[in-house]
Amino acid sequence: MSSTPSFPRLKRIFLYASLAASLTPASAWADDAKALLKSMSDFLTAQKTISFTYQSSLEAVTPDFEKLQFVSSGTANMTRPDKLRVTRTGGFADLDVSFDGSSLTVHGKNLDAYANIDGKGSLDDLIDRLMTAGVEAPGADLLSSNVYDVLMSNVTEAKHISSAFVDGVECEYLAFRTPEIDWQIWIQTGSQPIPRRYVITSKHVVQAPQYTLAISDFKSGADVAAVAYTIEIPASAKTVDLSEMQSLDELPAAADMGEAK
Repeated sequence: MSSTPSFPRLKRIFLYASLAASLTPASAWADDAKALLKSMSDFLTAQKTISFTYQSSLEAVTPDFEKLQFVSSGTANMTRPDKLRVTRTGGFADLDVSFDGSSLTVHGKNLDAYANIDGKGSLDDLIDRLMTAGVEAPGADLLSSNVYDVLMSNVTEAKHISSAFVDGVECEYLAFRTPEIDWQIWIQTGSQPIPRRYVITSKHVVQAPQYTLAISDFKSGADVAAVAYTIEIPASAKTVDLSEMQSLDELPAAADMGEAK
């Protein structure tokens, strides 16, 4: 017998879920969701040093309406207010990114090239500069100095859906809506309310592609291993403009996937 639910069964599941949801007042959902998100934000911003490993996936839709998913993984180390080191390895890029408070260095190991941008400032300043330069960093808002205000910007609806488990860890499952995107977050319960899973849905783009970030091995304070916030660049690497660094947004060139958009 097939283990795949039949359409009638799926319909019943969705119907029961809708009925259960209707029993919870919307105001209670919103208040719980905001309080849990604020608790997570306060915890994250109170940590001077943070490290974690992650896996991210970014979906793209081709002109033929085929949905493709590009998966990467890496590490992140941060020291507030102005130090960041991130690695990311995927099928199209092998990046080492560092910000030491005075300059940003992006080393494309697979390209044997690097870009360096001078600019003193905080992590918030860095994120703003990257966005201005057209470099998308969907998970960067979790590293901001005020996560709550950044995430709640333009939110029109908030829900505390239920408790859930991510990689065997109990979490609170929250969902939020804005005019342009929907996003969901799973926050670990207990004394460390850290984000374990974060999903952004572009709801006005055909087939609603998603960005997913899964976080594991989270450490803070004295548990964070020492890390250098400067990158040793090989002598063979050539200097390029940041705009020439391929796959900074985790996607391959359009030609590599049939001119997907």
